[in-house]
Amino acid sequence: MNKYKFLGAFLHFIYRMLSFMTRKEYFFADGVEMNEPNIIVFWHRKIFTVCNATRTIKKKASIVSASKDGEILAELLRREGNELIRGSSNKDNIKSLKEAMKYAKRKYKLGIAIDGPAGPIFKPKSGAIFIAKKTGMPIVPISSYCSKKWIFKNMWDKLEIPMPFSRCVHYVAKPFYLTRETSLEDSVKLVKEKIHEAGNKAFEIYNKKYRIINDEEMNGRCSRIERYIGILRSLAAHPIEMYCKKFI
Repeated sequence: MNKYKFLGAFLHFIYRMLSFMTRKEYFFADGVEMNEPNIIVFWHRKIFTVCNATRTIKKKASIVSASKDGEILAELLRREGNELIRGSSNKDNIKSLKEAMKYAKRKYKLGIAIDGPAGPIFKPKSGAIFIAKKTGMPIVPISSYCSKKWIFKNMWDKLEIPMPFSRCVHYVAKPFYLTRETSLEDSVKLVKEKIHEAGNKAFEIYNKKYRIINDEEMNGRCSRIERYIGILRSLAAHPIEMYCKKFI
């Protein structure tokens, strides 16, 4: 085992440990079939959390950079049950696109970090769009929101890794199609919007479940606080009398 595969194996161990120590919830839009052939797209910064959301998929293949650094991620994905397509998600990388098309014909689900492998951040590459138009496969955006996370600000993608005991909400958005008549510019814009919408939806679900307190609950809390304040004021005003009454 070379050092890159060793690092990938170690990273996979860390990933599984962190995954075990986080509380995960999965939400799916209408029409989502996780084991049907389609193209899963996500931002490169969310790659750790997307691995969790796609763990139950049986036939899956992922495009991974052919660089030495890509070997580390490739080892992690391989251990998560992914077939590997080495190359870029850019349309100009003919070899990886041809291989991806072969997997698509074999009814695999394709996973693509659409702004990878080297950015710029949040700028979709054209590879996934090219495959979707050629095969007619639907595109499924995935994103997540974690309550606590490490953000590697010095990396081009601002990679996010969930902290232990954080709560992670994963959202799988509704599949959509790209027609051959749609221009590349419009396709890129639509894909970008859909992935951002999935991220906003994940945050919205988390916010609604765990942060927002409705009026009835807030009124109940205020009433309890007012009672406690009244008791404390009474104790402060008549501390000896209150203490004596307790034993009379």
